[in-house]
Amino acid sequence: MHTTDAIARVMVWPVATVPGAATLLEVAESLAADGIGALGVVENGRLAGVVSERDVVNHLGQGANPAHVTAAEVMSTDLVTARPNDQILDTARRMLEAEIRHLPVIEEDKIAGFVSMRDIFEVLLDVASHEEDVVVVPSGTRVVVRQE
Repeated sequence: MHTTDAIARVMVWPVATVPGAATLLEVAESLAADGIGALGVVENGRLAGVVSERDVVNHLGQGANPAHVTAAEVMSTDLVTARPNDQILDTARRMLEAEIRHLPVIEEDKIAGFVSMRDIFEVLLDVASHEEDVVVVPSGTRVVVRQE
């Protein structure tokens, strides 16, 4: 795999979702049960927002009652998204710039998958483990040093 590959190669699907009316308690239970860090919030068949474990913790830390606060009240709606053909490295840059750990992948105005920083780190580690050490010398000559 390469960092120039399409994000669709590493995105997770099907996407775990909740309705906007789901309580914070239900959101936390879904996150824990599925071992994931974010859920799509779907209203009328469309992605309305994303609620992450960070959103849950921040609202609980501010005293929110998890049985009465809904996903729609805490979800992020100003979404940074990717398309399935976006490159992995470009998507990683977008996520870093936006300071987010989970990003929905959108195709034809519908959520096609999710990608997390963990998914991207796995690609980067895979690429790094197969790379040779490359040094560029002042003359521009490429020198490859093999470790033995």
